[in-house]
Amino acid sequence: MAPRRFVQNFSRRHAIVVSNDERVATVLMPTLQRLGLGVECRATGEEAVDLSTLPLQPCGHVIFVDGDLARTPIIPCRGDAGEMPAVPVVGLVGVEAPSRLKTLLQAGATAFLAKPVHGGAVFSALSLAVNEHARKSELFDLVDAHEQRRRQRRFVIKALVQLMAERGLDDEAAFALLRKQSMHERLSIEAYCQSVVQRSATIAEGEPETPPSIRFAK
Repeated sequence: MAPRRFVQNFSRRHAIVVSNDERVATVLMPTLQRLGLGVECRATGEEAVDLSTLPLQPCGHVIFVDGDLARTPIIPCRGDAGEMPAVPVVGLVGVEAPSRLKTLLQAGATAFLAKPVHGGAVFSALSLAVNEHARKSELFDLVDAHEQRRRQRRFVIKALVQLMAERGLDDEAAFALLRKQSMHERLSIEAYCQSVVQRSATIAEGEPETPPSIRFAK
């Protein structure tokens, strides 16, 4: 895997600052604007700030979350179980209580700023948050791809059995044939075998289609 590019230019990004502390906005807004970011401040009321409906992009947005809020904002996440936030998150730490630090970590913060916020520390926190989020996203994608291929492996076995029966091949020859065809189709062997098995199931249900044996590479 090629080395990931370290991001240090944040112009054209948009920052959302979720805090009820006016001092936070007073320092963060001009500092972030000097770094080229657009800034939007949101205060919480009786309900948590809901950001899950916004079209947030990891390369275009960053969220600053105040750990002293009574209600943590709702941040869009990746994965069925919400394993990580969809965008970089910077935690604003006032009271250094374990419970509040835990809340910021659960919100997905990958960098922290101590309150009261000092302008000179903003760039470092922003750099850490954006680049660490990018690193975790790459790992998330790798794990997701690996899990997808693991789920598809049962189709490899089914396709092997099918091809061995149709062509009278042993397992090694059948696997070589499947691998050759998957490379021709520019698919992983797992994805290709899944398509073969699913086509066969469609034909078995009575839908007219070319016999599956003809679809294999010769």
